[in-house]
Amino acid sequence: MDFISLWLAYQLSVVSPSSDLATDSSKEEVQFVFNVSSTQDNQADSTGKTIKFNLSPEGESIEEGVVDAARSLQLAFESDGSGSFWSGFFNTLKQGVLRVIEAVQQLIINVQESVQPSSSSEETTVKEIIPKESYALRYLGIEDINRLTGLSATEINDFAPMEKKPVVSPDVKSLHLASVEKLEKEPEKDIFDPQVGTKFHEDGSVTLRVLVGNDFERLHVIGDFNNWGDTDNLAAYTLQPTEQNPHVHAVTLPPNDYHKKQYRLVDQDGEQRVDLGATLLSTPAFNERFYEDQKSHELNSVFWNPTPIPEEERAPTLDLRGKQLTIAETDVLSLAMKWQCQNPDSDFYGDTGEEHIPRLYNFVRECGLPEAMAKLGYNTVEFMPLDTHVDFWEPGAEYLPDWRYSYQTISFYGKHPDFGSPDELRQMVNAFHKSDVAVLLDVVYSHYSPRGNNPPREFAPAGFSQYVSQDGGELYGAAWTEWGTRRFNYTPEIRKNLIDAGLVNLIDYGFDGLRIDNVNGIDAQPYGREFLKELTAAVDKYRPQSVVIGEGYFGDPYLNRSRDNGGAGLLTTYSDRFYLWFTENLLKYVDEIDTRKLDYMLSEDWPLAMLYYPGNHDEFANPGNPFQARGRYLADAIDGGEHNQKIRSWSALTLFASSYYLDMFQLWTMQEGNLNSNAPINWSKLTEEEVAQMVQFQGDMKRFFRAQPAFAPYNMHRNMLHWVDHENKVVTFERIDFETGQRVYAVTNLGDHEIENYKIPVFPEDAKFEVALDSDRAIYGGEENNPKFIKAADHEVEFSLDAYGVVGLVQADGYQPEPTGDIPAEEPIERPRFENDFFYNTKYRP
Repeated sequence: MDFISLWLAYQLSVVSPSSDLATDSSKEEVQFVFNVSSTQDNQADSTGKTIKFNLSPEGESIEEGVVDAARSLQLAFESDGSGSFWSGFFNTLKQGVLRVIEAVQQLIINVQESVQPSSSSEETTVKEIIPKESYALRYLGIEDINRLTGLSATEINDFAPMEKKPVVSPDVKSLHLASVEKLEKEPEKDIFDPQVGTKFHEDGSVTLRVLVGNDFERLHVIGDFNNWGDTDNLAAYTLQPTEQNPHVHAVTLPPNDYHKKQYRLVDQDGEQRVDLGATLLSTPAFNERFYEDQKSHELNSVFWNPTPIPEEERAPTLDLRGKQLTIAETDVLSLAMKWQCQNPDSDFYGDTGEEHIPRLYNFVRECGLPEAMAKLGYNTVEFMPLDTHVDFWEPGAEYLPDWRYSYQTISFYGKHPDFGSPDELRQMVNAFHKSDVAVLLDVVYSHYSPRGNNPPREFAPAGFSQYVSQDGGELYGAAWTEWGTRRFNYTPEIRKNLIDAGLVNLIDYGFDGLRIDNVNGIDAQPYGREFLKELTAAVDKYRPQSVVIGEGYFGDPYLNRSRDNGGAGLLTTYSDRFYLWFTENLLKYVDEIDTRKLDYMLSEDWPLAMLYYPGNHDEFANPGNPFQARGRYLADAIDGGEHNQKIRSWSALTLFASSYYLDMFQLWTMQEGNLNSNAPINWSKLTEEEVAQMVQFQGDMKRFFRAQPAFAPYNMHRNMLHWVDHENKVVTFERIDFETGQRVYAVTNLGDHEIENYKIPVFPEDAKFEVALDSDRAIYGGEENNPKFIKAADHEVEFSLDAYGVVGLVQADGYQPEPTGDIPAEEPIERPRFENDFFYNTKYRP
């Protein structure tokens, strides 16, 4: 057995040991012997290490043999001198060998089972063994979460339906936020019927409805079912204007087996076009998987008869209203590409997502990724666009699908089928719901790609440009963008068409919300604001439990205000001003960090109830200037060894500043590069101790944030930013549950020095606080300097705050909604006004 090869294979998680490796397991003793020679010393002076396994039937048990081997291994490494040149090498090698020992134990057990007498006359097949997950997260279970947060198991369910309307803080009431308006809404309509699309009937016929845009064109349906129009009965396939809306045409096709049949529309002049309301547009990967001996590259519409999820398998609807969100942004391929399936009941068992790109929806569902995202602390996953877009994957090609092209959409109804069918997408979403993880979909309703791919998949002559309005102009197209796409023409029927597409995502596929790309671009167009209002109103009418988030920047308070108060009704928008401060100050020395501007921004911006983030797909892909972290993963930008821990406290600053938080998991694997050069999540890095500790802390911090009602959006208040210590670069937040009066203090040290006996002002004056979150705990690599509980004295609590440290204090007794005594006066904080601040005096409208 080649020990080094096996060890490396396990480190990289690229192979699995097979039964062939155990052919010599009948020997009474197996030894691993390896030599290590120093290149700095005499190469002849090498040290041999021997690990023995006594596996004879008369000898000790396998478990005892492996334990003895582990002890032998420990002694062998300890004998090398911890302070020598080789100490670091041996420490790394030891971890790898211990995993090999575990795998060998499993292998031998399987082989022994395979030679046991069988009741069947058939040969017993030894199943290939797949190692346990290489990352081996030390995840806290529900009891540990309850111990940390003081909540019961039922209360930690983020998205359980609200039993009563929560108490809203006076400050939030005055803001008229759309998120608060939604708290009392119930669905007004149970049945959703989009004005375009297909409806399958029991007799085998299909009704097709298309937004043609005028009443004078006559389109025919041609496809596999009528020899692509070569039929004597073409009138049976001709669409006619509907009585309800003459610009929407419909036809009921004769009975046939239409499922998976491809089709196009042809006009009175013989020009062909695709149906933009189709459930699918074909791709080479879809054709190869779903049709026997068909490798067509043609771009066609596809009929798809959906198979609903059985009622007994359907997860309950998640209610996102009033909940704080911890969102993981990702694309399907980056999430699954380097993940190994550990489900022995799955056909993907032992494989990675890279090996099953055309079946990624099934891979994610069956291979534990929904459960993993829950364990990592996220209660929401946001997928980049899954609508049909210009890029497509060629099966067997060296290149892989590129997430950047997903924002160049050519259909907002049809889902991109490179990763699976509509049914499989629906089932994947349901799997996340079973793990209590909500799923948001990024949609592009601000612009579209007019060109598409090269022939034979060329989109321009068959797509949006073929549809004309009643006056003969383009139905969809408006102004051109600076990046070569077209804005939508937000007429009433286009607005209705886009809104129906959004509702299809929520109702038919089960997504829990929409992230609207480039909201500012929509808002700047004629009737763009009407579209945003109508979209959020439709969502509230059919799915008030869902949310609509806008990629809107520039601090526009209009976007997330309620519609009754002149707003667009969005849940939240992005805080680009904070991110710009973040990406510049992250790379500065401690003394250079501008906490005064931070103090001003957070104090002024809280009424906007924005979503904060240490980075998203734009920020990790698009480079900034040399003095910014933009365009790089944070660990790559900092590149500071132990100072990489800086991202721990700086992400805490981002999380505690609001009730809505987003990041990408590539931050916590501390990957190099950026989202363009190194997009897939490198799950194997979780075998590194530093990464494992960081991931553990990030998950626990997110759970702490989610479990405390004080962080809910309806509990925001004007004094959330409790104190900024400009000298030590420490930021303290005070969050309050206005129903109980319970206070939570979140403290984050942006500096690189430990502070002993650090004090912060608190209320009540003599309350007891639980140290519910502490980055100094041993599980995160800390020293456990703080007790479990601390008691306030004279309105102050004292604790240890490590370098780049984070501490979360939860009031454990004496809840008081109103102060009962005098609080000592605090030194006033200078808050500069920044009169020439670019972000508020200039509003960019693309």
